[in-house]
Amino acid sequence: MTVRRETRTVAADVLIRMPSWATLCVGVVLVAVLGVFDYVTGIQLSFSVFYLAPVLYVTWYAGLGAGMLVALGSAATWGFLDVAAGSRYSIWLIPVWNSATRLGFFLLAAWLLHSLQLANRTVSSLAHTDSLTGLANSRSFYDDLQHEILRQRRYGSVFTLAYVDLDRFKEINDCGGHAAGDEILQSVGACIVAGVRETDVVARLGGDEFGVLLPETNADDASTILKRIQGTISQTMRSAAPDVDGVGATVGAVVFKAAPASADAAILAADEAMYRGKRVSRGSLQLES
Repeated sequence: MTVRRETRTVAADVLIRMPSWATLCVGVVLVAVLGVFDYVTGIQLSFSVFYLAPVLYVTWYAGLGAGMLVALGSAATWGFLDVAAGSRYSIWLIPVWNSATRLGFFLLAAWLLHSLQLANRTVSSLAHTDSLTGLANSRSFYDDLQHEILRQRRYGSVFTLAYVDLDRFKEINDCGGHAAGDEILQSVGACIVAGVRETDVVARLGGDEFGVLLPETNADDASTILKRIQGTISQTMRSAAPDVDGVGATVGAVVFKAAPASADAAILAADEAMYRGKRVSRGSLQLES
């Protein structure tokens, strides 16, 4: 059972990674193969429904435009072979009408499948994205962190996990209202993303707390990245809330040279480091390893 699942996963990855033009070519070949079978079997067996398979395949993996092209080719192929196989009609408009009807059916099926695909992507994005900042949410962050832990157990790589807590954020909400607080959260999220690499993961974990996952990052590199982020956050918050004293960010970070027991354990360690930093001084960086 496990082998079968892995085989299906590998096959799906191959199909997803194929360029659109290659997927379109596969669809055209499938239509041609169906056309051969359709011609050989003659007019007594109908193959029109099977032409839907390459249309749906190409639509799913190459997009609606490519799917519509295959739909047009499928309808034209079916119509041509229907006449070539010996079908007789009272007037020439009948095969044209039949082909147009099947084309409409293929196009509708492609459009419905494409709409379903877009809806699934939207739902998936909403399930893993924080609606206010556009960052990953806690659920998505935990998944990425767990994946990094598994990767570390296999390859022995080091990673750093940081927990960022905004200082005096409650006072900002009290003075400027929640709208001002929301704008600051959005700005802080943008600051963190701008200060990390493309391979790093940034998430809003809830309230005024953010998580930063830095794969393949030792203590020296993590200190450089996190100090830069911390400084940018402080500048952004001071500019947005000049009347509130002591705004900024306290960062707790842990460099994991060995894999933690779980994502929860890793988050807890970074959270505790952040609170130890707050006890020393707000706006500090507490980096532990």
